[in-house]
Amino acid sequence: MRAADAGAASALRIIEGQRLASDVIGEMLHGVSDDEVRDRELDLHQRITALVNGLPLVRSAIVVDRTGRLLVASDAFPAPDLDFSDSEWHRALSEASPPLLHVSRVSIGRIHSDPFFSVTRRRIGAGNGLPAEAYDGAIAVAVAPNAVAAAFVDLSKGSVDTVSLVRDDGQILVRTPGAPALLPQIPATSHLRQAAMRGEGRGTYLGVTLGLGPDPVGASRLIAFRRVEGLPLYVTLARPLEVIRADWRDTMMRGLAVGLPALAAMLGLGWALWRKSRAAEAARLALLREAERREAAEAARAEAEARRQAEARFRAIFESRVVGIAVFDLTTDRVLVANAKLLDMVGGGADGAAPGDGGAGFNWRAVTPSEYLAADEAAIAEGRQRGWWPPYEKEYQRPDGGRVPVRISSAPLAGEPGQIVVMVQDISEQREAETRRDLLLREVDHRAKNALATARAALRLTRAASVEEFIVAVDGRIGALAHAMGVLAATSWQGAELEGLLRSELTIFAGTAPHGPLVEYAGPKVELAARAVQPLAMAVHELATNAAKYGALSVQTGVVELSWALQPGPLPSLLLAWRERGGPPVAEPCTTGFGSRLLTATVERQLGGHFTAEWLPEGLTCRIHLPASLLLGGTAEPELSDAPELIGDALAVK
Repeated sequence: MRAADAGAASALRIIEGQRLASDVIGEMLHGVSDDEVRDRELDLHQRITALVNGLPLVRSAIVVDRTGRLLVASDAFPAPDLDFSDSEWHRALSEASPPLLHVSRVSIGRIHSDPFFSVTRRRIGAGNGLPAEAYDGAIAVAVAPNAVAAAFVDLSKGSVDTVSLVRDDGQILVRTPGAPALLPQIPATSHLRQAAMRGEGRGTYLGVTLGLGPDPVGASRLIAFRRVEGLPLYVTLARPLEVIRADWRDTMMRGLAVGLPALAAMLGLGWALWRKSRAAEAARLALLREAERREAAEAARAEAEARRQAEARFRAIFESRVVGIAVFDLTTDRVLVANAKLLDMVGGGADGAAPGDGGAGFNWRAVTPSEYLAADEAAIAEGRQRGWWPPYEKEYQRPDGGRVPVRISSAPLAGEPGQIVVMVQDISEQREAETRRDLLLREVDHRAKNALATARAALRLTRAASVEEFIVAVDGRIGALAHAMGVLAATSWQGAELEGLLRSELTIFAGTAPHGPLVEYAGPKVELAARAVQPLAMAVHELATNAAKYGALSVQTGVVELSWALQPGPLPSLLLAWRERGGPPVAEPCTTGFGSRLLTATVERQLGGHFTAEWLPEGLTCRIHLPASLLLGGTAEPELSDAPELIGDALAVK
């Protein structure tokens, strides 16, 4: 019975080790949506593989989505298109009241054809936007049964005992000394199955073999069983009756070897019989005590070995540098030990010291900004009541003055009352991604409003002699606006390269040699800020529309030279020159049309620049001066107006 107790304790530590591994994987994926998992599959595959390689009993680990489709696996990249919706653990965890931890029956792997059983839990805190109680996928850690069997061998008496790990429904998960194939289910009529249904925690009974080992079917064995604490699992230890009888005979023969000479003497000496019988009884009791002592010593050794192996598995996870880990004492509010990953986060050293503690150990209060201390104290108070606390976010203060955002979660430390394992995940990349997303959303909203205001102005201000001409003019201006928004969308609204913007706007106006007209481009690479893209596109469109009607772009021999250069000085600027040649003769118009007003308003009021035009005999020449603040990397200036608007019958700017 002591060996069965030691086996149950060993099994609990093994399952707890796999649960801790799944918790670490869950922290890696916290706040990460299924699409983001697929995008980051290589990085997550490598991190999970590094974790699995440090755990001797773990064969692999996988993550599936809520439909059972494989997202990422430790033993295959890219993840094959596999569906686990028919698996026992997927069905159990997707129910309304799922178990906290599910231990599956032994199966043959879908990626590698090896037997395994899975320790699986729900995926919690995924970034898919589902309610907390909804099923959002699972994390499964596959355990090699024969590796566990090897760990159980030390609990048995040589090769005659058989140690098994069995689910309460009779499914055999592990059996010493190991099994090459799947094992059958224990019948429902067996004493073990009946004891499990009655909720018994331990006991012994006389059973028979199933024919799985060298013994034939029906061989008698004395079986001790013990339930694994908190799990629907039992550890059984079966010993042949012949071995038990042989042990008893050996004990008796040793007793007789001492007692027979005394018995012969007592036949002649009656008074000596009583004394000799007492000596024999004392010897028998001494032998029994010695046998019990040896059995207890063997059980203690097996338990110590199981603890050593569990500690080695924990140490492998602790030193993996996948996530920051510490052991926290809830009674003293002290961190007992912290791994190198956590110390790196807060700017500490590998010797366990951290800033502000004088070298005495990790002082979490010294690296916590004051505004987060209340949240820490609340989490510790909840941990004292429940043995753990829900995940929450805070920041650590580094010695260089910087801060690192983290997510902190916890789990009870098996076998150590009042102590918990704290996992600290660096979420700097997540915070930066959220900031970029918010900035992009604000920029898209801002630019969408500008685009609508510009379109509204184009509709209200465009003049034409007929409906057809009005449609063509408005369509061209709205098209220029759409081209500019397309260029911005291609760069995630971060700006645009000047030459690319010009080419996108002028492609529809220019031909190709020798079928002109032509547009020639010359100038250095210049990156425009996002707020300059739409106004400049509208200005260039107005110049091109004018050239297509009256200037160089109206004939095949025409050429437009577009050049630009950065102008140095106290107020540096960008000079964009538009020169037409080879077109019809031009003359300065007598009146100012909408296009000219739009050009002036766009360049000078929206962009804060300067616009000049010269009607030379060989063609129109225009110059646009733009401030350096409209270039990426330029100096900041006051925010400029965005969209033109009509006030009365004139062009104004919001």
